[in-house]
Amino acid sequence: MTNGVMPGPGQAFTVLPANRAVTLDNISCPYCGSLLAEKKSTKEHVIGRRFVPKGNLNACWNLILRACLECNGRKADLEDDISAVTMAPNMSGRYAEDEAVLREEAERKGRRSLSRRTRKPVINSQERITVKVPFIQGQLTAEFISPPQIDMRRVYDLALLQLTGFFYLLTYQQNEKRGWFWTPVGFHPFEHVIRSDWGNPTLLAFADAIANWHPRLIVASAQGYYRALIRRHPAANCWAWALEWNRNYRVAGFFGDREAAQQLVNTFPKVELATLHETATGFVRIRHDVPLRDEDDKLFNVPGDEGQR
Repeated sequence: MTNGVMPGPGQAFTVLPANRAVTLDNISCPYCGSLLAEKKSTKEHVIGRRFVPKGNLNACWNLILRACLECNGRKADLEDDISAVTMAPNMSGRYAEDEAVLREEAERKGRRSLSRRTRKPVINSQERITVKVPFIQGQLTAEFISPPQIDMRRVYDLALLQLTGFFYLLTYQQNEKRGWFWTPVGFHPFEHVIRSDWGNPTLLAFADAIANWHPRLIVASAQGYYRALIRRHPAANCWAWALEWNRNYRVAGFFGDREAAQQLVNTFPKVELATLHETATGFVRIRHDVPLRDEDDKLFNVPGDEGQR
């Protein structure tokens, strides 16, 4: 696995050791910017050790720093159900990877973690939608069942915290023992998809559009159960970012100049939906997921290493 950082445009890509963590002796909280001398603090793993299947972060890269207790607790709460849901199998019982450690951890966390949407254990949080449409002289009833779902706001909140931690590393000044605090203002998430839909045209267009942006951080850790990237726009004050959780869930977006990001997003193809049923008061529309072959997956490619996943 490769973990790289690039200090700035035009500088050589620096590969960090993949078998050990980077530890910062920071004096400010990376998530809220407060001085830790003024608040209670604790050691924080930006990639939560329990966020990925048990043991997969052993002898792997991570970012360890200190954070205030309030931010640490908020991040841990987000990680709890999101970790369980992203490890869960799909409705046919298939996991993202056919590995015993993933199956065992998914079942354990699925029983212990509560879905914040259903308030039930994740393992019992499948969601059902019943659709009734007129059919000849009666009506046709169809029921759709989905695996446990994550509240979108929680997905983006956790993405913001993890990316804030990485941005803190990129801007960390050793002599001052602090990095830049990145405020939520200017955070522009636009896509979150499960593995079966990684080939959707919007996400593919995003990967193509940012392929030549300056790489600032590219992470592959936890035996491939965690990936992250940050790339900077070649001309604007805008960064693209993406995260992959448990080989099963991707989140992507931008931060910085919203106009520059919006101009790019406007060029992406629109995902087309098929209408199942529509009335004056509502409608039901669906589309099929689009899978992505490993050989076509280039979102997290490392410069000079484009052929590897």
